[in-house]
Amino acid sequence: MNIDHIVKEELLRSFPVLFVSFLIIGLLIREGYIPLEMSRVFILALFVTAVHFFFMVWYRKKEQIDDNNFFNIIDHILSSKSHDEKITEINKDEKTKISSSIRKNMRLLILTILLYIIYLYASLVYNIDQVFWILIILFTGGALSKIIYGERKEDQKDPVRLLVFYVIACVFIFVRYLVLDYPILPILKGSIIFGILLVLLVLGIKWSQRKQNSDN
Repeated sequence: MNIDHIVKEELLRSFPVLFVSFLIIGLLIREGYIPLEMSRVFILALFVTAVHFFFMVWYRKKEQIDDNNFFNIIDHILSSKSHDEKITEINKDEKTKISSSIRKNMRLLILTILLYIIYLYASLVYNIDQVFWILIILFTGGALSKIIYGERKEDQKDPVRLLVFYVIACVFIFVRYLVLDYPILPILKGSIIFGILLVLLVLGIKWSQRKQNSDN
C-alpha cells in the first residue's frame, strides 16, 4: 500500500509529539494542574498528537508544502506573504533557512553542547558553585544567537527565529533542572506562559508586516 509522503512524514513526527505530550501532561496531572486521573495521560496525549497530525497533514496539503522541516512550516504559517510567494519561499535558496544557519555553525553548536555537558558533569561530581550558571547562560545565549540568527540582516529581522531561540534555550534549561534534580514544574509553567506571550508577539509582528504589505 502506497502512503502519501506527507502523511508518512507526519506519522513519523507524531512519535516525538506523543512522547513530549505524554511527559508534559503527566507532570501537569501529577501536580494537580489538570484534574484528571493518571490513567488518562496516554489518552489525552494521544488526542493532542492526533490533532497535531491531522492539522499538519491538512495544512501541508492545502498549501502544497513538501518541506517537512517543522520550523519552516511554522514560518510558512506565520508568513505575511501571499500564497504564491510562500510556495516560492519554501523552495528558494537554503541561505534563508534556519536549518542552514544551524548547519553553518555546527562546530559552535557542538562546542556549546560539550561545554554544557562538562558543566552538568562538574555540577554532579564536584558540586561546583552554581554561580558558574550565569557564565554558562551568557555563553550559551551568545552562541545560540549566532547559530540561529547568522550574519544576514534579513535573517536577523525574522521574528520566527526568536521562537526557535526560545525553544532551544528552554531545552538547555530543562535539562539542567532534570539532571540536578531541581523542581521543574514551576519553571515549566512559567516557560509555557512566556512562550504563549512570545507566540502572540510574533503573530502581532507578522500581522503588522502583512498590513504594511497590503497598504503598499
